Amino acid sequence: MSKFLRIFCILILYGLTDSVHSKDKAPVPVTWNENLKEILYDDDVIYDGSKIMELKSPYRALDAAIVPITISFKIDQNEEEYIRDLTLIVDENPSPLVSRFKFTKKSGNASLTTRVRIDKYTYVRAIAETNKNNKFMVANFVKAAGGCSAPSLGDMDAIMARLGKMKMKFIKTNGKNELNVAQFVVSHPNFSGLQFNQLTRAEIPAHFVNYLKVEQDNEIIFEAVPDISLSEDPSFIFNYTNSGGPLNVYLEDSEGGKFKKQFPLSETLTQN
Repeated sequence: MSKFLRIFCILILYGLTDSVHSKDKAPVPVTWNENLKEILYDDDVIYDGSKIMELKSPYRALDAAIVPITISFKIDQNEEEYIRDLTLIVDENPSPLVSRFKFTKKSGNASLTTRVRIDKYTYVRAIAETNKNNKFMVANFVKAAGGCSAPSLGDMDAIMARLGKMKMKFIKTNGKNELNVAQFVVSHPNFSGLQFNQLTRAEIPAHFVNYLKVEQDNEIIFEAVPDISLSEDPSFIFNYTNSGGPLNVYLEDSEGGKFKKQFPLSETLTQN
């Protein structure tokens, strides 16, 4: 083996080793420890949530403006105790509180998948609160940067023309009283207020979904109160205990827009 090839192999091996070690050495969560915890939860006790929930996120995001986040719960919603609130936080974002979600027993299991913007290397954390006021937390470190100010890749006129159009994909549809899975997506730019028009260089004002409700047969499955850190075209994969009727979605945005749509279970994909 030539000297050059040996050096090249050593450098590659060093790089891989360094990458593995760096992943194991996540930094101390200073922002959470010194600021956010007290601001958001005062002196509340928050337990380690790893026994009841799991947070799935990429260690290094491919696109900081569309970072997939999944919170999986190992317990189902039951009469005795269920997940009532879920808060998603990105420590280092300009607005760290991504969204608060409210669940009912109707959801069956409060697991949720969505997509977020990440401004710089940060901890992402999910805090769940039960109907008995017990709080549990899990957190991951994610390497991503620039997502909050990343421009939309679409034409501005086209983006606004499809504002509020909704899709529902029924991923798993079972019989009555069984757990179902669906994905809801709404066309919305979800401007963070940190972006610029790529043609005029003018600042784009914040314009984002700030309320969402999904229900079936007049029973709420979940509600969300998001802020600017959700990605463009917000998406949610969620569970619900099927009672047979269509799913009804209602949402509002920060500019006063109001949108609603009904999705019959017989349709596997519906859109405006």
